[in-house]
Amino acid sequence: MHKKFLLAALEQARLGQGHCAPNPCVGAVAVQNGAIIAQACHRGAGTPHAEQLLLTQIPPKTPGVSLYISLEPCNHWGRTPPCVDAIIQHGVEEVIFAYLDPNPVVAKNNSTEKLRAHGIKVTHYPVDEINEFYKSYAYWTLTKKPRVTVKIAQTLNGKIGREVGERVILSNALCGEFTHQKRAAADVILTTAKTVRLDNPKMNVRLGQKEQQKPVAIIDRKLSLNKEYSIFSTAAHCHVYHSHNQEVSYPNSTLHFIPMVNGMMNLGAVISHLGELGYHDVWVEAGGALFSALHQEGLVHRTYLYIVPNILEHNAVSAYQQGGIFDRPHSVSWHTMGDNMVACLDWREN
Repeated sequence: MHKKFLLAALEQARLGQGHCAPNPCVGAVAVQNGAIIAQACHRGAGTPHAEQLLLTQIPPKTPGVSLYISLEPCNHWGRTPPCVDAIIQHGVEEVIFAYLDPNPVVAKNNSTEKLRAHGIKVTHYPVDEINEFYKSYAYWTLTKKPRVTVKIAQTLNGKIGREVGERVILSNALCGEFTHQKRAAADVILTTAKTVRLDNPKMNVRLGQKEQQKPVAIIDRKLSLNKEYSIFSTAAHCHVYHSHNQEVSYPNSTLHFIPMVNGMMNLGAVISHLGELGYHDVWVEAGGALFSALHQEGLVHRTYLYIVPNILEHNAVSAYQQGGIFDRPHSVSWHTMGDNMVACLDWREN
């Protein structure tokens, strides 16, 4: 039964994806007599944690209540009080959590010992799906760098579009919906000035009838964009990375100077800075140049290749602009999207 209710807590945690960084996404459910009687998720940094929201739905000292939490409850003050203290004061009898918080402050204060000292039964019950869910948070906690996921849509002959003429939309509606789901779950979307100029994209989330703004990072080495592009109004905020000396202002944006390395933008420094801003997950949508460079420098953790049953002429734009970008050890899984296929490449990590 533990796994069943912890997966219910995970579903709550997923509701906070893309909103909580630099905090982890956390979900919690309260169970009494084998049934869920309350559920909650963390909605963003500075707002009440999932456990605190959950406890407001349950009268204090309600008998026979167990809390199932996706992540070890916090035991220190941040912008909100410790969840361990709230659980103790509320008279909860049992806590089951799935993932040990890698935050050294949480580990040092030992939530389990604190709860057990007040007679609360505590169980750490790992679940594979939850371990996977917290990969980015754990990686960011240990390295202060985000995990990077890149997607690109290509024809059977490896082309992604034409140099001139009308924009070519390759992937189907199912892949489009998948893209927006990944945008929603990411903390920030990374793109390039070239992509903005060619496509004038919104880079927001459009699922159903709702539109959601996301933070967007733009690599614009020469600060060449026009202020009228849609992205400056459709993004929650733009982080513009450049190597230009001249002062330029863009609406709804913060500019970040990144020194050049061998005449190229230092992509490692860009990714590291996104981690310093507190982002755990970076979703990349751009052309073949950035796609190839990120892979060449070993900065990608997961790659999605949308493979479309189509052919573009031999002089169309290639998805792959450097050799050897797929040489790193990796595993591949395949996902059918109607008449498109998605290859998911997970790059082996140390």
